[in-house]
Amino acid sequence: MFDIPRLSVQITRFLGSFALIVPVCFSPQGEAGELKLVTGNYPPFTAEQQEGGGLVTEVVRTVFARMDLEASIEFLPWKRGYVLTEKGDFAATFPYLRTDVRSAAFLFSDPVIEWRSRIFVRREAEVEFDSLSDLSDLSGLSGLTECLPHHYGGLEQLDRMHAAKEIRRIRPPFIKSCWLMVLNGRADFFIEDIIVAEIARHEHLGEQRDQVIAAGSVVSVDQGYVIFPRSLPGSERLREKFNVTLQGLADQGEIDKITKGYVARTTDTLDLVN
Repeated sequence: MFDIPRLSVQITRFLGSFALIVPVCFSPQGEAGELKLVTGNYPPFTAEQQEGGGLVTEVVRTVFARMDLEASIEFLPWKRGYVLTEKGDFAATFPYLRTDVRSAAFLFSDPVIEWRSRIFVRREAEVEFDSLSDLSDLSGLSGLTECLPHHYGGLEQLDRMHAAKEIRRIRPPFIKSCWLMVLNGRADFFIEDIIVAEIARHEHLGEQRDQVIAAGSVVSVDQGYVIFPRSLPGSERLREKFNVTLQGLADQGEIDKITKGYVARTTDTLDLVN
């Protein structure tokens, strides 16, 4: 798959201060000025069922629009979209983590998204900690209880702490259960990215949304990129122009505006996450 963690999102600032010229006609594309891109479903970041296609899709489409290129975005299974892009059937795909294997076949943009995860706890529990290791000392020898959905991967340090029986774990089928378990005191904490959490607290908790809060600092950060196939002529120029345009939009506050607007209007979407 694409190895995207369930970590938090904050669109980053990007480097670049020079202008580049990219031809309007860039293969593969349909009509003049239309660029064929592909992604998969990873709501709320990429979501075929949502208007706009998800947060990252909106960002990518906006960048290409500022480049006077209309992005025609197709949703396919992740593996298929990746393989077809590597062959050059699509101009780019997104969002992907950087790996050595992918870097051999693709050119990576500057980050288009940053996933930042935090620990969420019940407000009245007043959980405070300086590092993850502190979680094993807060409630005696057995530590706190983490809620970790069965299809989520745990943080490496918490995996070790669980193996050493320094913390306990509950493994429900859905992340919604973690919000409710922490709210009702059946679990002590769970980890979620901050953008998803901002949406989830309204959908899952309603009027009690302020009773589950983030504690401590960011515990993990990962970045997602648009990747351009090395097999396709023009990818280098397109990638460079994309980076410059992304930087400009970030400097103007447009990326932050997209993010805040998306969170404010997004409802009835988190069932797609599970």
